[in-house]
Amino acid sequence: GIDDEGKFEKLAKDTLIPDIISVVKENNGYTFIIFDAKYYNIKIDRNELSGYPGITDVTKQYLYQLAYKDLIDDSSIKSIKNCFLMPTENSDIIKLGQVRMEMLENIGLKNIQIRLLPANDVYEYYLNDKKYDISRLEL
Repeated sequence: GIDDEGKFEKLAKDTLIPDIISVVKENNGYTFIIFDAKYYNIKIDRNELSGYPGITDVTKQYLYQLAYKDLIDDSSIKSIKNCFLMPTENSDIIKLGQVRMEMLENIGLKNIQIRLLPANDVYEYYLNDKKYDISRLEL
């Protein structure tokens, strides 16, 4: 609305909520993993990439880490990982690579891993209320 000085002000909706956050115990302590599901169909044909997340998706994923910075800093978390999860018709998990933005990497934010998950497996786990073993993602 308009304030007493005649200036317009609107509070933005809180949209920095990732799809999944996991805290996993590993050998040297706890790892904070930020997952966001994306429904793209990535294709790599002769050195050409298509069907991938855009700049808005990528910067938002980096911002998730900033949004949880205080929580992470005040805890016993030793490492942070960031990951896009996308469906595939294949029967195996595909470690597709990572997305990186040098300017955000330079301030200590973690690059975004990309994992393609077999859609059939995900549906089966969901429908049977089973948990997916994160170690299978090899982050």
